[in-house]
Amino acid sequence: MKKLLTVIMALACFALTSYAQKNVEKQLIGKWCNPYTYQSTGELKGFHFQKNGKCSAINVPSLDLRTWKIDNGYLIIEGFSKEDNGKVEVYKTRERIGYVTSDSLELVVQEAQPRLAFLYLNMKSIKKLV
Repeated sequence: MKKLLTVIMALACFALTSYAQKNVEKQLIGKWCNPYTYQSTGELKGFHFQKNGKCSAINVPSLDLRTWKIDNGYLIIEGFSKEDNGKVEVYKTRERIGYVTSDSLELVVQEAQPRLAFLYLNMKSIKKLV
């Protein structure tokens, strides 16, 4: 009986984790821009997360982004970075998701106390929030 309960608990945890991840993935689909860049220069720069894990950069010509995914609470973005001298390097970033709402995406650095690393606002609402 104990083994059966353990298996049921494990399956329930997996199902909840999977559901939560799918929910976050749905929330991330869209265009996300850096509010500080927008506030200081009026430029919208950031990421466009699309269905099926496709990703592109918004107004950042040095980045040729290809994919995004969520893995165990981390947002992983991959593609290529083009330097001024023409050299192309693999680009991969892995940031912990602090929280995500329909308007805000917070990526944090996980240390003793989590602290804000990056903040992005949904492009649909950035002009009214900044």
